[in-house]
Amino acid sequence: MKHKNLILLATLFSAGLMLTTSQTALADTTTSANQTTANNSSNSNTSNSTSNTDNKEQTNSSSTDSSQTKNENQNQAQDKNENKTETNKQPETKPQTQPKARWISQNGKRYYLVNNKPTKGLKQIDKDWYLFDKNGAMLTNVRKIPKQSNYGYFGQDGKRKFKNTKTSRAYYWINKSGNITGIKNYAKVICQRPEMPTGCEITAVTMMINFAGKNITKDQAAKIMPRSLNPNKGFIGSPYKKFPLGFWVAPNGVKPVVKHYLGTATNMTGCSIAAIKKKLIRSHLVVAWVGWFDGFSNHAIALTGYHGNTLYYNDPWTGTKRSMSVATFQRHWALDGHRALSY
Repeated sequence: MKHKNLILLATLFSAGLMLTTSQTALADTTTSANQTTANNSSNSNTSNSTSNTDNKEQTNSSSTDSSQTKNENQNQAQDKNENKTETNKQPETKPQTQPKARWISQNGKRYYLVNNKPTKGLKQIDKDWYLFDKNGAMLTNVRKIPKQSNYGYFGQDGKRKFKNTKTSRAYYWINKSGNITGIKNYAKVICQRPEMPTGCEITAVTMMINFAGKNITKDQAAKIMPRSLNPNKGFIGSPYKKFPLGFWVAPNGVKPVVKHYLGTATNMTGCSIAAIKKKLIRSHLVVAWVGWFDGFSNHAIALTGYHGNTLYYNDPWTGTKRSMSVATFQRHWALDGHRALSY
């Protein structure tokens, strides 16, 4: 009996031991499976994480590359636009500084300064033309145009005239180019009669001296005129007497009177008509000796102007202002040796 009990206990013990072992094995298997599953899950998560990281990096890399490409394209477009702008852009020019110009008056003269330097020669200012001397002083009245043979008239305001002009001393014929083509000087006429029946030369000289600015009478001039039997040195006889007690005087014989009052005198005997015109255009009268004029074998007149083929003169015998053609004058002038006197 006891032996059977022992066998039963042993059997029960063995069964319990097997059950325990089975449970342990099952637990181990479950644990191992769980660990494997966990490991697989972990590996899967790790793989997914790595994959996600790689994808993210690829995405970021792709985004970065795309951004870089976009920036490069933008930079290229900007460079292209800048190049195009530079190509189309006109070269910049610095604005020119306008010269400072102004009028000044100094010692009774006017000057036109440009950058504080006086203007010289013929100069257009605004719409008008002016003439300045070598020192820059503005010139007026009749002046020779630089580098030309022409003369122009400049008013008291300095402006050159481009049409006929009348002043208190003369009338000027002026063409559209501003060149003087004729002049008539308003010289006062003086008659030699009745005091000086043979004093035509000294009377004509008196008119010339008066128009030059020295107001004298024919008697004052006659008083200092030399007397001589040689007409080239002085008057033959007396201008207050009729012929033969009074006769005539040549240019050199009366020249000292002109020089006395005006400081200068010029014997123009044998000169050209052009030379006479140059004197007249400067308002210098010319005393000319003419033959067989007013009924006399020799006579003297004061030339006052010209225009075209006409010469104007003051006749001391008639005491009038007259005119004649250049051809007529040349004919009478030749009959008395082409004698002439001026200053």
